[in-house]
Amino acid sequence: MIVDNNKTGGFHAKLIEIPGGLTMVSIVDEEVLGSKAYDESRGIVLDVNRSFYEGIVISEGEAVKLLEEANILILVGSRIIGLAVEMGIVNPDSILKVGGIEYVQVFKIIY
Repeated sequence: MIVDNNKTGGFHAKLIEIPGGLTMVSIVDEEVLGSKAYDESRGIVLDVNRSFYEGIVISEGEAVKLLEEANILILVGSRIIGLAVEMGIVNPDSILKVGGIEYVQVFKIIY
């Protein structure tokens, strides 16, 4: 995949190969990267820290390919999660909202 690291308004993605042939990807909306959100009533802190989430900058088309191919998804932000909902990968009822930031994890079971 060819990636232009000078894009803006895209997504940051990190791809991790897991032994056994599985692939995990984290994708975050560029505008929430570095944010920290709290929900004191539920005791939740969502830390979208750069050391974990900042990766290569990808376009929406590249994000679609990663969403289709990865076995484990960690998604942060309304744009990437909205895309995953449109693709039928994420059920809207499974989205966690913390301080206005959306978060979801997806595990694709293969058997």
